Parts: sequence; C-alpha cells; structure tokens
Amino acid sequence: MRIRLEGTRVQLALGMIRLRHVFTVTDVSRAYPHRAHPRTYRLYVRVAPRPER
Repeated sequence: MRIRLEGTRVQLALGMIRLRHVFTVTDVSRAYPHRAHPRTYRLYVRVAPRPER
C-alpha cells in the first residue's frame, strides 16, 4: 500500500513514527516541497501489514 503524508517536517516525522507502530514500512521517498503551501512537504511511504502475532 502507498500512503502520502503532507505537513511540516516535524509533522512528517511524527506521522512516520505512528505509521511504524501500525505497519511495516518498506520504502520512504524524499520530502518533496508542496507547491501550494510554503513550508510544507509531501512524503510517500510504502507499507505492508504487520504479521499477526
């Protein structure tokens, strides 16, 4: 599954922490500047479901 995060660099970092608690993160793109909103970025994350315990 591919997820797009949008926000400030701090918000992206916090979002990644939360995603890692729920999913296995397999790939993360670089942070792309958001053209419409200054000082915000887009980040693309590929995740997989965590194996059931």
